Amino acid sequence: MNAASQRDGAAEERALLERLRRGESEAFDEVLRRHRQTVYAVAWRVLGNHGDADEAAQLTFVKAWKAIGGFRGDASLRTWLVRIALNVSRSLIGRRRPEDGLDEVERTSEDDTEGADALLDRIEARSEVRKAVLSLPPRQREVVLLKVFSEMTYGEVAGVMELSEGAVKAHLHQAVSNLRRRLIPAEAQEAL
Repeated sequence: MNAASQRDGAAEERALLERLRRGESEAFDEVLRRHRQTVYAVAWRVLGNHGDADEAAQLTFVKAWKAIGGFRGDASLRTWLVRIALNVSRSLIGRRRPEDGLDEVERTSEDDTEGADALLDRIEARSEVRKAVLSLPPRQREVVLLKVFSEMTYGEVAGVMELSEGAVKAHLHQAVSNLRRRLIPAEAQEAL
């Protein structure tokens, strides 16, 4: 993205923010349209199932609507919403264990022509990765969820988690080391 389009995007977001502060429902609809998928994805990755993620996404937008007057605009609207979604998801974790959603299979991405053994191997591998990520300490898990699965920049993750970019990189490095120990057999690690 070039500097001119970044300026245009920032100006557009400021205008949208002002409309939100005036209570324009069309502005809120625009925020939902732009950020619904991101908020849901973060919640799903933290909570592990559709029902809880949907509830967390709804709560996120309700909280955002109520708190928009207090949003200073230091971070982007997307970063602010992801921070709210992460906090809401954390509060919902106690109600259900994240592992409950690990058995859900993303059927839409499966190739129907794939052999049953290969499909089972892929499902098992995906489940092992999810279990390993969920077993990480909370900060490491959240950095992985935001940086890797939500494809946020280091700066965006730092803004969401209220950490420095260096701290985000350190947490990610440690998370990768922990995941490597959990997912790669010891014999294979020696070859690395």
